[in-house]
Amino acid sequence: MENYEQILKGVGIEIPEDKKADLKKKMEENYSTKEDYDQAVKKRDEYKTSLEQVQGKLDGFKDVDVDDLKGQIQKLTTDLADEKKARAEDARKVEVEKTVNSFLASKDEKGEKRYCFLNDITENHFRDALVAELDKDSAKGKSIADIFKGMVTDDEGKQKPGIFVDKAQANSAKFTVPVNKDKPAGGHKYTMTEVMRMKNENPDLDIDSYINA
Repeated sequence: MENYEQILKGVGIEIPEDKKADLKKKMEENYSTKEDYDQAVKKRDEYKTSLEQVQGKLDGFKDVDVDDLKGQIQKLTTDLADEKKARAEDARKVEVEKTVNSFLASKDEKGEKRYCFLNDITENHFRDALVAELDKDSAKGKSIADIFKGMVTDDEGKQKPGIFVDKAQANSAKFTVPVNKDKPAGGHKYTMTEVMRMKNENPDLDIDSYINA
């Protein structure tokens, strides 16, 4: 490829040596080489091709309801957040239940179960109540032992009756009532606490006759 000096010389124009530097500067300021021109044309063609491709993709969305699509995206986003929250809540609840079960199954320094409820119904009631209480904002900053103590004691701090087995009394005497006995002997009037204790120690015991005695 000929440069401008060769082109001018070919048509009979000779550039004086003292003018060549000025002419070169002016040519570079005002004109591009064919190589620069070709690069510009190539870039233009690339932009044109990219624009046509993007336009083709946009044409594929002409029939799409954009508002409906936005609604679907919003619903899916909300559903995903709710599902994530539900999984976190389930995991937290499982941890609370494990904490409560571990606490109620704890043993004292003698290796004996610390909390011996009068019966399964009572134990399940306080287990559920303790789980519910730990789930409240008011439980923050409190220990599970303090929360449970507040549930099983009265305003004076005394243990409420009818919740736990009296260990001292249970160790001093055990009820040995035949399972099929219809009526209690001696016409003794049993209290509900005594009946429930008997049922707890003898699960197969029919307590109807004792309640109605």
